[in-house]
Amino acid sequence: MDRCCGAPRGRGGLPAVVDAQVHGWDGRPHNQAGPAGEQFVADLLHRHRMVDPSPRPLSADAFELVTPQALAAHVLSAVDRAVLVPAGFEDLFVLGFAAPAWHAELAAEHPGRLALAGELDPADRARARGIGARVGRDGLRALTVLPARRPETALSLRAPWLRRTLIRAEQAGAGVVHIGIAPTARPSRAAPDWAHAGVVAEGDAVPRPRWPEWAEPVRAGSALPVRVRSAGPLPAGAVDVTEVAALATALPKIRFVVGAACAPTASLVRLARLPNVYVLLTDLLIALRRHRVPAAEALGELLAAYGPDRLMFGSGYPLVRPARLIRDLMTFRYPDELRGRFPELDDDVRAALLGGTAARVHGFDLGCATGRTARPRRRGVLSPT
Repeated sequence: MDRCCGAPRGRGGLPAVVDAQVHGWDGRPHNQAGPAGEQFVADLLHRHRMVDPSPRPLSADAFELVTPQALAAHVLSAVDRAVLVPAGFEDLFVLGFAAPAWHAELAAEHPGRLALAGELDPADRARARGIGARVGRDGLRALTVLPARRPETALSLRAPWLRRTLIRAEQAGAGVVHIGIAPTARPSRAAPDWAHAGVVAEGDAVPRPRWPEWAEPVRAGSALPVRVRSAGPLPAGAVDVTEVAALATALPKIRFVVGAACAPTASLVRLARLPNVYVLLTDLLIALRRHRVPAAEALGELLAAYGPDRLMFGSGYPLVRPARLIRDLMTFRYPDELRGRFPELDDDVRAALLGGTAARVHGFDLGCATGRTARPRRRGVLSPT
């Protein structure tokens, strides 16, 4: 197996670590486009507090805006490289949520440490025009396929122009396509049971966030515009694995990275027959503490189907800070119920999962890495433009 960085390195003998899912977002109130944006951020914050327990939890203000200093303190202090994955959701946020323009500014603050991915909405052909030029101009290494305007229950990959667009992007240098990888406040109904870690019922230890009065419908006769609360939390995108398989079969030169929670594990296992399909383990790693047995079983099944060279680490930061997930993966052992069913992870497997696979897929050269950031640089806070 081809592992480009399996040798131990870094502090404490850890292997090289690449976080393949980091979001630099701005969910502050002035960027929220009405109640839907506020609800989305509130649900994300609620899930963060359920899945990232810490003596020093992120405050609401720190969670709403990812700054260069926050990236240095929470991500680059624990990993060697990271991939910034965008999500505009323009119906929910005035300037975009995890906007590519803001990602470019974050990457400029940490040269050589962060790779940029672009957005591609398969339902909006007009936005896809000039994708090759954008890839070259912005130095994009990947594209994230997701709805540009708002999260949806399903993501269609059937558009006939999509394949031609992805070929142009690959020829320009973005040969990696992320599918089912985005900030999610709620897993889709098609996701496996373990993916619902952090989705809690009433009466749980962390109360649901309360809506402000202005977000409720106004009284009859008021001259103010009526704001209506949506019926429920905004859903995450689901993916039809049949469409992913058709796309990956038609485009063998492109590496498709699918989220572990975008479809049932059994469906993802069937995709393993395609050598250019990879799985990002973010949601599964997050679920290992709360749903230990089903999540560990899913990890074992994916390892058996894909091997460690097609699975990669991600934190979904700021949903979870990567240091805790790294520790969990380095010390992971299968629960007693699964002992003997799956082989335990050895050092080579952990090295591939934590960084080797993602470095190879995204083209990171870790041989000349300068090491992890010890403390954040003291610079002024940028504002997305």
